Amino acid sequence: MSNFENLVYTSIKDNNLELTKELLMHSDTQLLNSPEYYFLNACFYLRKENLTNSWLWLWRGLEKYHDNRKLVYLMWKVNYLLNRIDAANYFEETYKSLSLGLVTDPNLPFKIENLTKAKKNNRFSVMQGSMEVANQMATLSNGLIKQGIASHTLNYYPYYLNYDSDYEWSLIGKHSNPILNAKLRKLTYELLPFYDLFHFHWGTTLTFDYSDLPMYKEFDKKVIMQHWGSDVRLYSEAKKLNPYALVKNRNEDQIKWRLQTLSKHVNDCIVFDMELFHYVKEYYEHITVIPAMVNLESYKPIENENRNNKIIIAHAPTSPYIKGTKYIIEAIEKLKGQYNFEFILVKGKSHREAIKIYQEADLIIDQLHVGSYGLFAVETMAMGKPVICWISDYMKEKYPSDLPIIIANPETIKDELEKVLKNIDMLPEIGRKGRAFAENHHDMLKNSQKFIRIYKSLLN
Repeated sequence: MSNFENLVYTSIKDNNLELTKELLMHSDTQLLNSPEYYFLNACFYLRKENLTNSWLWLWRGLEKYHDNRKLVYLMWKVNYLLNRIDAANYFEETYKSLSLGLVTDPNLPFKIENLTKAKKNNRFSVMQGSMEVANQMATLSNGLIKQGIASHTLNYYPYYLNYDSDYEWSLIGKHSNPILNAKLRKLTYELLPFYDLFHFHWGTTLTFDYSDLPMYKEFDKKVIMQHWGSDVRLYSEAKKLNPYALVKNRNEDQIKWRLQTLSKHVNDCIVFDMELFHYVKEYYEHITVIPAMVNLESYKPIENENRNNKIIIAHAPTSPYIKGTKYIIEAIEKLKGQYNFEFILVKGKSHREAIKIYQEADLIIDQLHVGSYGLFAVETMAMGKPVICWISDYMKEKYPSDLPIIIANPETIKDELEKVLKNIDMLPEIGRKGRAFAENHHDMLKNSQKFIRIYKSLLN
């Protein structure tokens, strides 16, 4: 073991996992091209008690180093902890055959017998993948688990927001190619026995070319696709519903091809509002609208201390063009000399860091183009924050009548902001209405029950 490897090993042993993560992210070429890299990553996730991610690192390592004794040993133990007994037995036998003449097991930076074994699942199991959308996979998974359903998430795109996933394999920047898709089909084959239903998001599946889709039917697994926005939003249609509409992807042929391909294999689709329903209604056999959800326990209102009437306005320009950030900043610049407020652009923060900033804010500006509110608005309404957002006339008719959002578009944002700044006393009441709206329409437990009903209808 090299000095660097020993440093990583020691950090895991000492449970200094922040250091471990930093070290592994900056591994040298020698370590990256060795089985030890996969072994240490698997140990890191075991120390975090993320058995599934440990399994994935071991699987990836064994794809390259089939007969590595340390990887096989740990894969045996991890499968046992996951209650994957047939797989555990296979790797135990493989390990024994690799250990002839050897009397000691590989050293681990912790006592594996102290790790908690996964609970046996007496109901059905769900796999979600392969793109985390504003923490919605994890939130749904949490809601399912609280109601006795085994659920895991797999994310190929772990961006800076640092959402947690059960399986995480960064394929950011990778493009579809035969070698990668063959590897992802092998992964699909490995995962198929452990899940009854596969719930995909954002038009993604477990392969980049959708070559996994026939496998689910072959193995009698049920599949659901959930669309979220830019994956289905057609500019030509969006403009009919919303005069301020902008889209991230103007390649409508690509979007239509994706919908046509997916709907050949997937009958059931979920969207979170009626705007998205409009784009998918010609493709899927069954479409259900279920609003986005939040864990209300994680987004509790906090009373801000008196700041001598100086309010804090926050905006997250995750997609500045789509969100209308330019118009927001222009309005702020025109008003900042006349009114007493602080404006914060929330950029490059993890989700946890951003939430702390929003908790301190008095007013949130979401977006000025899409015409419907999204996950950011849901989270901040749940925190009791008043939200400014553009809601098109089309969507205004579709939403519940108690929607408490302050409506503004690129043309009206300055005037609407000025109204707020002249009447800041109205903000607490709007915030309370936002919290009530989130409780009524976006509660994780209530909405996950709607998913469970759909799952049961497919599995029975």
